[in-house]
Amino acid sequence: MADKGSGKGILVASILLALLFLLNGVMKLTGTMVEQFEMWGYSGWFQYLIGVAETAAGVGFLMKKTRFLAAAAMIPVMLGAIYTLVTNGQAAQAVVPLVTLLLCLLVAKNSR
Repeated sequence: MADKGSGKGILVASILLALLFLLNGVMKLTGTMVEQFEMWGYSGWFQYLIGVAETAAGVGFLMKKTRFLAAAAMIPVMLGAIYTLVTNGQAAQAVVPLVTLLLCLLVAKNSR
């Protein structure tokens, strides 16, 4: 059984992830990154799909019952973000999605 400290750590990580994904999801839903996505070789609509997924996950991280699903859903999204940045010569910017990926894995592992 997990101790109280690890439970609080997962809660803090979940709140941070919720804020991150809500912020980034809303940014994508407002269309602020269409040119960036197209530069990376994605259709403009893909930004909106990722925005919906990130916003939904942001909400999911706030509820204990959906925390695992939110974390599991964002793992492939973060892997895709890392791949996109590295293959487009922006490897230094991949640090944020890498850390986010690690937090998602931690939350997923401890939220079942």
